[in-house]
Amino acid sequence: MKTKSAFIIFTLLSLAVFPYYIAILTINSDFFYSIIPGWHTTIIPGQIISNLIKFIILSIVTFHYWKLSKLSKEISYKKFLIHFSLTFPGVLFGKINLYDLLTFNPEYVIHQIQIVVFIHIFMNVLFFVGQILFWIFYVRFLKK
Repeated sequence: MKTKSAFIIFTLLSLAVFPYYIAILTINSDFFYSIIPGWHTTIIPGQIISNLIKFIILSIVTFHYWKLSKLSKEISYKKFLIHFSLTFPGVLFGKINLYDLLTFNPEYVIHQIQIVVFIHIFMNVLFFVGQILFWIFYVRFLKK
């Protein structure tokens, strides 16, 4: 696979995961409109922080794909596919609010919340495993 294609794909992924809500929270924050000191706090949900961390990591990975495109024209399609297939679900589920997809049954609310939390944890673990594998592939490629 061409390294320029991998670079473009991961550039699009990093732009897709960018937490645009942070800019909105900053602009609409009570911090700028507060009359009473101390009443300017905003609660930032974990999903926004998670997407910010993923954006930073994907930006670093995208930069290293760019460096790879300068060193080589081709990379292993199998390694790229493994990296992409582990990264994409983390990006996708970072943008989807799974709580909106559930129909809450009052008898099983705790169980349904636990399932959503488990899905988020599993997708984040897949995301980070994909990034660890990328670094292993990257270091091995540089050693050659």
